[in-house]
Amino acid sequence: MQYHVAQNGTKFGPFDKAEVYRRLVAGELRPTDLGWHEGLADWEPLSKLIPPPQPASPFAPSGLFPAAPAPQALAPLPQFSSGMAIVSLVCGILVFFTFGLAGLPAVVLGHLALSHIKKSAGTLKGRGMAIAGLILGYLGLVLMVVTMIAVFASLSMPASSVIQQSSARVKTTRNAKQLVLGLKQYAADHAGQYPATLDVLFDEEILTDRQLLEFPEPLNVRGQEWEYHGAELTDASPGNAILLITKKPDLAKKKIVARNDGSVAIESARE
Repeated sequence: MQYHVAQNGTKFGPFDKAEVYRRLVAGELRPTDLGWHEGLADWEPLSKLIPPPQPASPFAPSGLFPAAPAPQALAPLPQFSSGMAIVSLVCGILVFFTFGLAGLPAVVLGHLALSHIKKSAGTLKGRGMAIAGLILGYLGLVLMVVTMIAVFASLSMPASSVIQQSSARVKTTRNAKQLVLGLKQYAADHAGQYPATLDVLFDEEILTDRQLLEFPEPLNVRGQEWEYHGAELTDASPGNAILLITKKPDLAKKKIVARNDGSVAIESARE
């Protein structure tokens, strides 16, 4: 089994157990110095890994223990860059090309890399890359949240527009029904003849609310107004004859149509 040794912040090795024992006897290593071998989760004192040597007996014959050889220079342990730190940094850079989706792996791997580097007692490097990956990763998470909010907002706008248009059609349909009732009342008082214009209904106070001629915002496109065909018809004209129709279709290519039989409908605009 090979041992790595850390003394005053410097790492050396690997050594076999006999060499570590010899250096402890020679005083090159102290029992409080740290050691590590494969299978350990963390570095531990040499006194725990290798029992401290017993001092030589003062009664031992001279020459029984040979003099310790001169100490050799300890080779420092090699350092390796943390793979997770590298991947964290790469994911952090990718957040700007993935709308923030790479932010989560950048954050997770960055934290794991810092933890492993801390426990490696100097054998792993890459702390700077891990921190950079963390910062970019958190920025990516913010970018992802902002992107999701923007997407949901854009998806909700068409639905809101549809609801507004539907509400506008309902209100305009009610207005058309009121105008048709006014036309029928006028025709009853004028031998079945409809007025020349819709303004006559208000001039003669058959109707009083001129807002019946206005259109809600979603239907109030440029040039919008009621096309009135009653001047060409009578109360006895065919029931499907058009009395009123919106001049311009709405964004969904629909028009409001009122016919001589009193019906009011929402119909697709003809090409």
